[in-house]
Amino acid sequence: MNDVFGMPPSMLHMSWSADWPTDVVPLSLGRDHRPVEPDRLAQPAGSRAHFFFVAPETSAIHPDAVALARPFMAERPDVGIFYADDAVVAPDGTVESVHCKTSFNPALLLADDYMAFPLLIRADILQKVELTFDGDMGEAGWYRFCLDALMAGVVIDRVPHTLLASPAPRPKAPRRARAAAAARWLAQAGQPFRLGEGRFGDTSRLQRAFADYPPVTLVIPTRQSAPIDDVGRAGRPFIANFLDSLKRSTYPLDRVTVLIGDDREDDTIYRGRDDPFAVKRIVTKLAPGEKFNYAVKMNRLWRLAETDSMVLMNDDISVGTPDWIESLLTFSMDPDVGGVGARLLFPDGRIQHAGMFGGIFGVCAHPWYMKRAEEPSYDGWAETHRDCSAVTGAVFATRRGPMDAVNGFDEGFSLDFNDVDLCFRMRMLGYRIVYTPFAEMTHHEKASRRSEVAPGSQVARYMRKWVDVLTDDPMFSPQLLDDTDEVAPRSSASEWVRASRDLFPVTRP
Repeated sequence: MNDVFGMPPSMLHMSWSADWPTDVVPLSLGRDHRPVEPDRLAQPAGSRAHFFFVAPETSAIHPDAVALARPFMAERPDVGIFYADDAVVAPDGTVESVHCKTSFNPALLLADDYMAFPLLIRADILQKVELTFDGDMGEAGWYRFCLDALMAGVVIDRVPHTLLASPAPRPKAPRRARAAAAARWLAQAGQPFRLGEGRFGDTSRLQRAFADYPPVTLVIPTRQSAPIDDVGRAGRPFIANFLDSLKRSTYPLDRVTVLIGDDREDDTIYRGRDDPFAVKRIVTKLAPGEKFNYAVKMNRLWRLAETDSMVLMNDDISVGTPDWIESLLTFSMDPDVGGVGARLLFPDGRIQHAGMFGGIFGVCAHPWYMKRAEEPSYDGWAETHRDCSAVTGAVFATRRGPMDAVNGFDEGFSLDFNDVDLCFRMRMLGYRIVYTPFAEMTHHEKASRRSEVAPGSQVARYMRKWVDVLTDDPMFSPQLLDDTDEVAPRSSASEWVRASRDLFPVTRP
């Protein structure tokens, strides 16, 4: 092997010695991810270099990496930093994991160094944004660089191909250094946040520091439905159980109003309550022969809310994590965010909702549906806050501005798809949709209305309206399987890694 960079052959993977096009400069990284040859970052007069390909020197590069990335580089001249999917190879030579990445994901980036390597960076960006490995952020130099690039207005996006393979463990910035870099970045941006430990691995949790708790309205439609036991006996109405569970919340309850739209005139279940929050009840009784339309009812209710912040909810919810409101408002108060969804579990502890992906089964489905909450999820996504294309409307934190901007729910979707449609329309206007696992609730899904499968006419309308998003969801990955709710890479995502049996020396026991 040619030792083209003056490094010992045992350190520099042989793939780095391949011929590189003149407009792409390979930038190999050594210990602590510092450039092995920092002089390569200097651009001499007349240089034709347009991009730097940045990755650890011990990693293997796809033999056609530049050719696979070039269409994205050409089609997106607005993007200053690209990242690509990567694989990790175990000591026995098998593929340990493949990390198929979403399009740029701000919430996930603050939780985890999901981009990691490789990075393809336009040369002029490295001239404008400082790259430093000093202090307690030293090991997160490239993570810090990407955050600073964002602050400078640089656009970041993905190349959905596996361009890198690394020996285990996966090279990425550790949480301690990453959290220090993110905290510095947030402080410079004047954002009232702090970072704590996440629920998964070395991830972080973003938490809003409330100088003053804003008033919040919980908007809940009900018809006083109740759970039915095995012998057909009705239990206590869901709405009453929710009001009881709300008292477990840590949010100042004198700042909370529960706005209930009740299809029944009988108010017996509300009498004699002594709640620390305000309850406003509106009778929404259906006219004879009138069919229930969730979208119509919710549009009426949220417009009656007297606060900017609101959480639209089903009545068959009970509070799980006490700081669920704080967790939702951490993101929903952001002017860039349209709505925030919670992590919902069935009463037996299985997952009902942890964000949604377009394209699974050709529609928009819940990944990890009915899986045990303690089971690991792909890259920890069920346990990490992240941007999504859609979240369920069963618990949906939002503000008046985004709701007004899309004119609320599309009333053509009477029962199903109205929440996904709402999220998609918000994203079309540039609003982000975020999922947070730190607002964890129990949901008796559909128990309150006992609906059947969505009518074919509504399915067809939904499919026609959103075929483009369902075909290519930017918050999913074309390298992930779309015929199962078990989020996992396609075999093709690591085909070149598996085909290269001598990619890394195998460690024998």
